Amino acid sequence: MTKEELLEKAKLLPPTPGVYMMKNRAGKVIYVGKSKALRNRVTSYFAPYQNHYGKTLKMVNSVYDFEVYHTKTELEALLLENQFIKQYMPRYNIKLKDSSGYPYIYVTNERYPKIGFTTRRQNDKDRYFGPFSSITVAKNIVELVQKTFQLPSCSRRFPEDIGKMRPCLNYYIKQCAAPCIPNHITEKEYNELVEEALHFLRGDYGSLIQKLKEKMEEASEQMLFEQAAKYRDRIRALQKIGDKQQIVASPQTEADIFGLYTDDLGSALVIFFVRGGAIIDRESFFFGADEIISSGSLSTFMQRFYELREYIPKKIYVDFALAKDDQELIEGWLSDTGGYKVRITRPERGDMKALASRASENAKQLLLQKRAEEDKNNDFLVSLASFLQLGIVPDRIEAYDISNSGGEHTTCGMIVLERGRFVKKKYRSFNIKTAAGQDDYGALREALERRFSHSDDEEGWEYPDLILMDGGAGQVSIAKEVLAQRGLDIAVYGMVKDEHHKTRTLTDGQGELSLNKRQDIFVFIYKIQEEVHRYALARMDIQRRKTVKKSSLTQIKGVGEVKAKQLLDHFGSYQALKNATVAQLAEVKGINQSLAETIYKELHEEKKG
Repeated sequence: MTKEELLEKAKLLPPTPGVYMMKNRAGKVIYVGKSKALRNRVTSYFAPYQNHYGKTLKMVNSVYDFEVYHTKTELEALLLENQFIKQYMPRYNIKLKDSSGYPYIYVTNERYPKIGFTTRRQNDKDRYFGPFSSITVAKNIVELVQKTFQLPSCSRRFPEDIGKMRPCLNYYIKQCAAPCIPNHITEKEYNELVEEALHFLRGDYGSLIQKLKEKMEEASEQMLFEQAAKYRDRIRALQKIGDKQQIVASPQTEADIFGLYTDDLGSALVIFFVRGGAIIDRESFFFGADEIISSGSLSTFMQRFYELREYIPKKIYVDFALAKDDQELIEGWLSDTGGYKVRITRPERGDMKALASRASENAKQLLLQKRAEEDKNNDFLVSLASFLQLGIVPDRIEAYDISNSGGEHTTCGMIVLERGRFVKKKYRSFNIKTAAGQDDYGALREALERRFSHSDDEEGWEYPDLILMDGGAGQVSIAKEVLAQRGLDIAVYGMVKDEHHKTRTLTDGQGELSLNKRQDIFVFIYKIQEEVHRYALARMDIQRRKTVKKSSLTQIKGVGEVKAKQLLDHFGSYQALKNATVAQLAEVKGINQSLAETIYKELHEEKKG
């Protein structure tokens, strides 16, 4: 359809809420948007008086048709828009990919509370802090709290395990109060340590230090010098931590601050998480040159962001403009979701303005740094393409290796590099079913046929620009045969090792390219070869262990191959199966009460042995 035809079609839309999907000539969804008045919004894209530029102009020029979905409210349109963005992953929308969940720090609700981290809030009685941007951040904070307040990091349960085992190393290096030692620390004293840790996690450093000073002075007056020294050490540890904290506001301040930087090449978004007046964490997102940054797309991003994080602060500061309608819509959703009033503010002066500007500057510097690293990687990939005479820069590289254990549990590992970096979430492994024994060629053929049965359009299965095989001409020949059968023209090289098991040359099946004079390429190929070998071996070992565990289960009277698999699938791991109660075992399909008792007895006899 021409722009004129699209405009006439848009004029027929009602001025009511809904979602629109722009499609290209191939029928693929390239952009999804929402509006409280569909007619006004959609006609604005095609009206001759509109002066679009940049990414929006590029998108509009690619539109061949559009489709709309009518909704009753703006909020319904917001949620539907997000659903479609996740479903179609349109080229011109900014996207926030789902994660396995943001981590929280928890303090358990029991007589002797424990501290740890999790990606799922499961117990309403436990206390949670966060969420944090990564497992690493949460883990580091947990370890810091355990060390500072001498809380146990072991799996022992108290008071049940008091006196059952000797104290661990942490007690001797004064990093644990050791409740496992009888009469060493009272339940009240232990819970005082936990209460101090809770103050710390809430960001209440000032009052906590003051409280500890009062306790230290009181202990000194009573001539309890050893106790006073413990308080002194905790005060020093807290002051040392405080010196590293980025105090940016009053101790009561709890807010998220969004900063944005965008140019013709892309965009970056940075969020500071301020708790107790200090920046405790930061998260950053990067968007490509085609992803349109607008008031509507940013409000949609915020809705998805907080949907994943679960926790919403009452105050959110942004260093960019939101249209009044978009701001009211997202504030309404945030308030309804949080159960309290949430305000989004673009500060114009004061500390929050400075902090918002700082977030935007962070976004700019992170994006420029990312580009510099990508440019460096790209220069190397251009050099690699020239060395291998590829004709194109290998943006995506796949490497394969076969691993087995005495001819059994044969597994093919596939690792992926994009723009010169390992992308572990796109790694794949293939449990070989047709090739018997140590038939590496047959195993490789099966793995490649299964790999290339996937379409280039499937996320995670995009076709590579270069394939590297752990092996020589034989492996290369197999790969080329599989590719030829599917009409694919992809460069294939084998990574040939010398007698010392180190990468010596690359072969295309006919000739060899020595790496002796190209140290940079040698190091790159060596890392790939080591990584694909590690991954293939690890995946093979998982299969071997599963088989061993299943075979040990089939030794139990009444448990065959099918029931053994059902048990392992139900509990997810052999260890979880061992820890299951009789009642939990009986919940598995095909396992009655009598068999559950037999399995429980056998597993626990095995444990004792």
